[in-house]
Amino acid sequence: MEFDPRRLADLKDKDYSKAGLMVLEGRIVIEKALECGIEILGLLRSPESGSDWLEARSGKFPIVAMDHAELCALAGFKFHHGALALARRPALKKSSELLPAPGQPNETGLWLCLWNVTDPSNVGALVRSAAGLGAKGVLLGEGCADPYYRKALRASMGNAFSLPLLACDEKELRTLAAHGFDLVAATLSDRAKPLSPAAANDAPGEDASALPLILILGNEGFGLPKGITDLCSREVYIPMSEGVDSLNVVVAGSICMYALIRRSR
Repeated sequence: MEFDPRRLADLKDKDYSKAGLMVLEGRIVIEKALECGIEILGLLRSPESGSDWLEARSGKFPIVAMDHAELCALAGFKFHHGALALARRPALKKSSELLPAPGQPNETGLWLCLWNVTDPSNVGALVRSAAGLGAKGVLLGEGCADPYYRKALRASMGNAFSLPLLACDEKELRTLAAHGFDLVAATLSDRAKPLSPAAANDAPGEDASALPLILILGNEGFGLPKGITDLCSREVYIPMSEGVDSLNVVVAGSICMYALIRRSR
């Protein structure tokens, strides 16, 4: 098998996504992709990447060795991971897949929903946190960065391949709410209640542990649109020290997920 290294020259994520492809950077992301059945079309490696982890895969896809400086020049950016791979891009699942079959109950647990989270690194880091904290998966709403961009995959440490990722819009969130999913928004509005693992933030008469939860995070700059918060049963915020107005969306989302998952358990 032959692989033309020029296919990884001057990386432009949008061009790769249009072609149904993606770029994997670094051993950890590449190994995670292979564990999850992602098809690798070709791999470039420098001595800095090591070779032991590739020996078992020899012959399964083309591997081209090159000097690290040459590899960085080809890709168009400096990096320290020593390996780049071109792979086929998986399709996002549909949020309708969360709905149970007729007559069956909803599966409990927490799903993270991102809305207008535009930074690929933030999207990737939130996917990583969701995987590490035990979320069921991540719903990607309007305006979100592509979870299969190189920076997003690197920030997710490859967990974008092992955790279910689903596309959704406002109509689909409305459908999930109508089918018993409890939507919770992280906001700084007057309606928001302080979030704590031990706090009784649930709506009267509801048992959070018996409902599938969807935690919705918005853009750091302008938050969530009213059409989305109107779908939510409640809004929550993280109490902070005086003089600090907000946290980075990754930090805030991780704290919220931890608190809600801990309470539901």
